[in-house]
Amino acid sequence: MNPNHYCVILAGGIGTRLWPYSRQHMPKQFLDILGTGETLLQATYRRYSTFIDPHNIIVLANEQCHDITRSQLPQLPAENLLLEPIRRNTVPSATWAAINIRRINRNAMMLVSPADQLITNEQALQDDVLKGFEYIEHQQRLLTLGIKPTRPETAYGYIQMDEAVADNIYKVKSFSEKPEETFARMFMDSNEFLWNTGIFMWGVNTFLNTIQHASTEFYDVMREVEVMFNEGNHHPGLINDAFSICPTISLETEVLEKADNVDVMPCHFGWTDLGTWNKLYEVLQQQADDNVVIGNKALLYDTNGCIVKLPKGKIAVLQGLQDYAVIDDGNALMVCKKADQNIIRQAVNDIQMNLGENYL
Repeated sequence: MNPNHYCVILAGGIGTRLWPYSRQHMPKQFLDILGTGETLLQATYRRYSTFIDPHNIIVLANEQCHDITRSQLPQLPAENLLLEPIRRNTVPSATWAAINIRRINRNAMMLVSPADQLITNEQALQDDVLKGFEYIEHQQRLLTLGIKPTRPETAYGYIQMDEAVADNIYKVKSFSEKPEETFARMFMDSNEFLWNTGIFMWGVNTFLNTIQHASTEFYDVMREVEVMFNEGNHHPGLINDAFSICPTISLETEVLEKADNVDVMPCHFGWTDLGTWNKLYEVLQQQADDNVVIGNKALLYDTNGCIVKLPKGKIAVLQGLQDYAVIDDGNALMVCKKADQNIIRQAVNDIQMNLGENYL
């Protein structure tokens, strides 16, 4: 294992699109949603720890998930768990991780990965990541990992490839977020676009130099954090300040779309973003009439293409449903079209505004 290889696992999200199973107090990355005996976070940690030194794996989670994270990853060194005071998407998280890594190893190269993905070919992932590390070691470039589309998917982001800059590595021409089906089909047919996995690789110095130009005010505060860390003073107030002034933005929007040193590597590992009930339905084993039932038993009559999740000790009787998600968890029941992500977002927003955080 190369001592300059680091992995940053982003585990601070809420998983809103998998509500009501994924909640603020127990987001999807801490759940065994695939029924494999390990949570998504545990699977992600195990996957990378097979070829990256576990002492070089950093996990970022929200403050309120400290105990959950520690219980699920007891082997993680305490200093490798960074707790986010507030949720501000991926820019402050990746920057804070980079600063922590650079104070230990100024030659470090870091892989940034979400905690909630399904990878079906882990050997291919290892091969692709090691090739990516070899590339960024000699280039001051930001590398994204992409997957060739197999269908006109509207739930994923896309990366457009430009000219080749190395063997199987291309300069990025553009990013597109969750296109309508017509554009998704055009993207797939053009052979110029890849699915954006949200997995990124770069040298810590290259990344922090890019952040400095992307957001001067945010970088200045994070630079203060780095100076104090180097002096042995881990001042939590500065972290709070940094996260507070950073808008809720993603790495793609604020950094990668604006930088001129971004490349993409088409990868070959089986990949699915487990962000929606529709995606979860697709990867789980389907039963009679193409239904998926998670948890307890259900009696389904004239019902097809549905995903049903029930709490222990409860049964459901469903009749006449087609392509629905029926999710009963805790104090909430949701019945809606499983492919309709917008209604779930709207429902979560309406609950927050009118019913209170207790239901989220």
